[in-house]
Amino acid sequence: MIQTILSILQEPGREAYWPRHLELYGHQLGFLIYISAMIAVLIVLIGIYRGMRVWFHGKYDTEDQKFILFFLGLILKVFKNIFSRSLPKRIYYGIGTGITRRESRQWFSFIAHSMIMLGFLGAAIATIISTIHEWFLHEELLVGPLYIAHSLFADIAGLLLFLGTTLALMRRYLMDRDYYARAGYEDLLLLLMLFWISISGFFVEALRIGYGLVNQAEISFEVFSFIGYPLALILQTLSLTNGQIFALHLFFYLSHLGVAFIGASYIAYGKFFHIGVGLGNIVLTDIKSPAGQLRFDPEGIKSIEDFTFYQLFETSACMKCHFCHNYCPAQDTGEPLSPLKVVQDVKNWGRKQYGLINSKKNVPIIGEESGITGDVLWACVTCYACVNACPHLIGHIDMIVGMRANLIEEGEIPGTFTTMLESAYNYGNIWDQPKRDRVKWLKEGILPSIKESESKLLWLPGDTLAYDPRNQKVARATYEVFTKAGIDFGTLGDAEKNDGNEMRRLGEEALFQMLAEDNIKMFKKNNVKRIVTSSPHAFNAIKNEYPEYGGEFDVVHYTELLVELIEEGKIEFTKDLNYEVTYHDPCYLGRYNDVYDAPRKIIELLPGVRMKEMPNHGQFSYCCGGGGGGMFRETPEWVTTRISERRVLEAKRTLDLLSEDENEDKPKQKVLIAACPFCTSMLTDATKTQQLEEDVEVKDLIELVLEAMS
Repeated sequence: MIQTILSILQEPGREAYWPRHLELYGHQLGFLIYISAMIAVLIVLIGIYRGMRVWFHGKYDTEDQKFILFFLGLILKVFKNIFSRSLPKRIYYGIGTGITRRESRQWFSFIAHSMIMLGFLGAAIATIISTIHEWFLHEELLVGPLYIAHSLFADIAGLLLFLGTTLALMRRYLMDRDYYARAGYEDLLLLLMLFWISISGFFVEALRIGYGLVNQAEISFEVFSFIGYPLALILQTLSLTNGQIFALHLFFYLSHLGVAFIGASYIAYGKFFHIGVGLGNIVLTDIKSPAGQLRFDPEGIKSIEDFTFYQLFETSACMKCHFCHNYCPAQDTGEPLSPLKVVQDVKNWGRKQYGLINSKKNVPIIGEESGITGDVLWACVTCYACVNACPHLIGHIDMIVGMRANLIEEGEIPGTFTTMLESAYNYGNIWDQPKRDRVKWLKEGILPSIKESESKLLWLPGDTLAYDPRNQKVARATYEVFTKAGIDFGTLGDAEKNDGNEMRRLGEEALFQMLAEDNIKMFKKNNVKRIVTSSPHAFNAIKNEYPEYGGEFDVVHYTELLVELIEEGKIEFTKDLNYEVTYHDPCYLGRYNDVYDAPRKIIELLPGVRMKEMPNHGQFSYCCGGGGGGMFRETPEWVTTRISERRVLEAKRTLDLLSEDENEDKPKQKVLIAACPFCTSMLTDATKTQQLEEDVEVKDLIELVLEAMS
């Protein structure tokens, strides 16, 4: 038996595509095929040049950097990251977008895309090997064990391509049509082309093997072609003649190559371009940079030349998977913003300004012609859902904020934002209120000063807790909890200033820098050792963005501090709350800083509380609509249901389901828990506009903690 296996492994061999001694195809046809292949390659190279021409009109690492030095640095960076320990993590996160945390829809898509990618690359490699075998090594390569390995490899690649395209077609056009409603005909055409490449490839193989079966040749070794050989046996039952086999083979062979050449020619002009560029963007992206650290040019983005090379590069990495679009809460409410469209519009505008020959420099990108208008840019609530969902790590928000900065420079800014910015500059808060009123929320007690604190633990209530009537209750609750826990803490009193997070998200970098430097100076002057914030927005700014201005501090959100106090036994719960609750993850606490567990640990420990997660929770949480200036933006006339209203309706449905499982006689109060002053304010207003005040009460988590301590 061993000798039989060895003989099978040593004897197999064949010509690459068809027995040439039959002279059925002839050299003329082969010559035309390879000329067609060369033309396809030329078309691809022209398309790649067209895309690269746009990229290199973006800004380099430094303003005075020369092209050659930047290009060499780029190559070094690629090689450095490829051979770094972070490469598996990059591919793991980039291609899978955090595989372990993906929802079922994304898992399905990830599997389909992985099969298509591996199958396509494998089939291409198998074809190249066959070509080398036939034309360069005089048919001496694919013999013996190498031929067996090639047959297995080629069929595995074809099977992966077939399964991947089948799954993608089923998902997009049968199982989840609404989700992919904006996919368009390009996606369908490309998937059908890939599907045909896999199918026709199997028939080319089967008909070649079938010729040997009909003519009783010794081809037992072809069983290693585990798709082609069984298919050849099926075709044999049709009793095809040599002429019929030849005609069918010619049809499948030419259609296979024709579709492959057309698809290859289109690679650099359509969404297929992302295959190489997407992986390149994953390699080039600085994954060590915190999610909450915004990267944009303070001078703003006015034209293609104001984008960085990397931003223009990543627009070509977009594969139009629609993850960013479908997770964007703004577009869900009827806003003109689509993160996908913004990226595509930037790419298309660049190609319009820089074609193969023509060059149009410094043409303003913001306007009706490009599709990127002020209404589009101001609709963004900077919730990070788009970036979080992107498989290729594209920085949508950096681009949007950069273009916002240009709108501010041009004075094209909503009036409410102007008031907010002027207030932050004049009074150090975004509520247009006097500095002296910052601590009026404390009706009883004495607010401790950081100057008198021995521990130098600084509590920053923030603007919204200080001035917003609803959140002043949260401020008092926080003060009482900290006081009852017996911790030594201090505040800045009326000297506290806004953290600047919203200034930077609006694009007003100069104001952010001023506030950041003032705060850092004040923190250092008071020898602050640790900072606890009530606002996730302040938490994000101090943790991720102050370090670039020399302010590195130990900063925690209040939920993280509460967990520490509970574990130390300084906070104990003695009162049964009798609540049914669901928790809303703030964007700047969750997606920006990965703080998901701390609030949930506290909720689990609250006595008499039953919790149910909303469908959109954790990293897929639905925004409240208050970030990026959204809290102060007037609702446009085209928005029928605001982001916050959609969120409270989701909470209402979730709590109703929780009540259905409750068999107790005494009904429990339904509570939507937040851990962010913006969220508390936005969601409270939404319960009023949706007339849900009697059904759902919005409370900050610290209010429940205080109540359970009583």
